[in-house]
Amino acid sequence: MTLTMSGYISCGNTIPNMRKPKHYREDCNRIAFIYDILVRFISSFFGGEQELRRITIDEMELNPDQKVLDVCCGTGTLCAMIAEAVGSCGEVIGIDLSENMLKKAERKRKENMDFEIANAEEIPYPDGYFDRVCITFGLHEMPYSVRMNVLREIARVLTAGGRITVLDYARPKNALVGLLFNVWMLVEGATARDFIRRDLVLMMRSSGFDVCGESVHWMNTIRVVSGVAGEIREGGRNGRK
Repeated sequence: MTLTMSGYISCGNTIPNMRKPKHYREDCNRIAFIYDILVRFISSFFGGEQELRRITIDEMELNPDQKVLDVCCGTGTLCAMIAEAVGSCGEVIGIDLSENMLKKAERKRKENMDFEIANAEEIPYPDGYFDRVCITFGLHEMPYSVRMNVLREIARVLTAGGRITVLDYARPKNALVGLLFNVWMLVEGATARDFIRRDLVLMMRSSGFDVCGESVHWMNTIRVVSGVAGEIREGGRNGRK
């Protein structure tokens, strides 16, 4: 049994309920039992799940013994890959708001991994705790104000010089691909359409990151942006308390 810093207990398949923010979509809990299958199917249109995971791992520039946080970790597949990369002396934490997702993630646990139910706007770790943070296909599910709070919170928990890697949707340039993509955005919802309209690089810079890497993949439908956190100012990075 692990008592997390947030006060919530992670123990095998038993993860208690917590108060969810208004933007949280409860369908994440409902689809948890088929989530891995859905990810494999949907990712097949974007180059395949393993390829997307590999791109994320490569962009994170992981080293042995690092402390790594996966925000909106889902069922923990990426966490398990990160845990292998950082080795037995590293530490990998996955946080999510879905109890059912985390129950499935617990089955993938390695000795250097832990999962916690937590709101990404209030990450239950002190300033500068992590060397690396990633968030894949998570920001587009959040309203703009929440998205910015999450990015600032990630900046807070990263050590100075620590690296964030974001993998999410991008607007394709090909007209036919763009048409199909727009249909998919209708399925994803209003927050995803808002995410596409905005500039991820600008959002990251406004949250305290120096953007150090950017690439697009699979007909410009996927974008990966990495940034480096600066020094923590009084009251947290960007003065956020």
